[in-house]
Amino acid sequence: MTIRAVVFDAYGTLFDVYSIGALADKLYPGQGVAISVIWRDKQIEYTRLITLSDPHGPSGSKHYQSFWDITRLSLQYALARLGLVQTATHEHALMAQYAQLAAFPENLGVLKTLKHQGITTAILSNGSPEMLQAAVAHAGMADLLNHVLSVDSVRLFKTSPESYGLVQQHIPVPTQDILFVSSNAWDALGATWFGFQTLWINRQNLPPETLGPAPTYVGTQLGRVLEIVQP
Repeated sequence: MTIRAVVFDAYGTLFDVYSIGALADKLYPGQGVAISVIWRDKQIEYTRLITLSDPHGPSGSKHYQSFWDITRLSLQYALARLGLVQTATHEHALMAQYAQLAAFPENLGVLKTLKHQGITTAILSNGSPEMLQAAVAHAGMADLLNHVLSVDSVRLFKTSPESYGLVQQHIPVPTQDILFVSSNAWDALGATWFGFQTLWINRQNLPPETLGPAPTYVGTQLGRVLEIVQP
């Protein structure tokens, strides 16, 4: 099938959410890995809690909070879970670093090639618009993306159909002509259910989800995208 657009998840796919561990380890020696893992898990859990508890979109999202606020609350939880002292200085430093997460090294080359081929590119992320703007600018991707889409506009996180539906509001092509790329297996599954072609970037060599269907494609790094879209 022809790929007319490639849409990327942001956190974990383009930006390394575990790169925060180095700073966390400096601030809390020996705890960096544990902080980053608990932080990420709680962040995703909170997005699901909000969307499952309040599934009616902008007119009824009483529980909705931005991804930035959820990220801060998840950090506070991670530190409390590990029994670590929470200070405003440490929290500010970690949140500032989260706004400028390291990008995976192959990203720019892949995005430049897609742009040269005339393929529409976009991000669809749970991240708030401000978070995404900062991360994209820091990584030097601003000129390589046609759209940066945040679920903030529908006030429902992935994997809600409304969140994936944002893509076609901005890229009006059939779902089967769109390749959705995520390193999160649950996100790839949600996008597959929605009707996109999907690529799961399995960076951590994890087993596939036993709940199907399987993603259309699987790879270990972003260069796999170019193998799929080559004419």
